[in-house]
Amino acid sequence: MNTKVKWYNDPQMVGGLLIFWPPLGIYGVYKSETIEPKWKKLTYGTIVLVCVLFIIMYLRR
Repeated sequence: MNTKVKWYNDPQMVGGLLIFWPPLGIYGVYKSETIEPKWKKLTYGTIVLVCVLFIIMYLRR
């Protein structure tokens, strides 16, 4: 019996998507059952930090 592995349970696929297609990569991190919670928290924290920095840069114009 051949079990099909979901794309979001492949950490390399999700990492590549985070770089090349971030919205789908973020969804993959959210859905993944194999990525450890500490890496999920680090990813979400990095995204929030980048968003806050972009907002600060936009408001300083």
